[in-house]
Amino acid sequence: MFCIVGMGSLAVTKAPEYLRQFDFFRAKTYQVLGNQYLKDEMILEIISFSSETSVLDDFSWVEILLEQHEMILEASVDRNWWTATVSLTVEEKIPLALIAEPLLVPVDREGHILPLDPGQHRLNLPLIRVTGDSQGSSEELQIKAMALELERLGSNNPLFTDGLSEISIDKDGNAEATLERDVVFRFRPPLQNQRLNAGLAALEDLKSRKAVDTGIVIDLRFEDQVVVSYEEGIQ
Repeated sequence: MFCIVGMGSLAVTKAPEYLRQFDFFRAKTYQVLGNQYLKDEMILEIISFSSETSVLDDFSWVEILLEQHEMILEASVDRNWWTATVSLTVEEKIPLALIAEPLLVPVDREGHILPLDPGQHRLNLPLIRVTGDSQGSSEELQIKAMALELERLGSNNPLFTDGLSEISIDKDGNAEATLERDVVFRFRPPLQNQRLNAGLAALEDLKSRKAVDTGIVIDLRFEDQVVVSYEEGIQ
């Protein structure tokens, strides 16, 4: 058996063009791995493998083609020539937030719009709002800044970002994150995890000591200070 496997491996290296003619090496099974939002059929339709495809083929063009799709960040192809199987592994872009265009659409960490229906995929994500006099590229930069900040905050404190309903940034770089509909955190990105934890601790202390009927504002824009105030009308 060792000799047969060794001879087979040598043959694949030395004579791939010749071996592609054998039906044994024709691709018979295709599988897609790593996808959460794109269906297998949709990914395979992008490639449209022919009936002549061999597991010995060069699939670098497949990876390039898949990575041109607006939902795919990276792609790789593996093959098993004993089972005549070609495996496509994709890493999809992750929706981090929603923006109004005017319909709600998801965006990734770069602020790029993703072709996903928030309702169909049940995307429970915070809404990004751009405030101030921002148009065109300036608005795009602010959306990207908030998306990147959400990704960073989510990595450090996922419970905080899971509870966010809205996040915004104005033309001066001041950000607001609305939590639990009646709590607002004000800060200047990037918000360090130590500062965020200090603000969350102040919020918990406030709630444990008294019931509050008005909106709570946790202002973290001042160095080494957590400023707590109350505002009517926070929704």
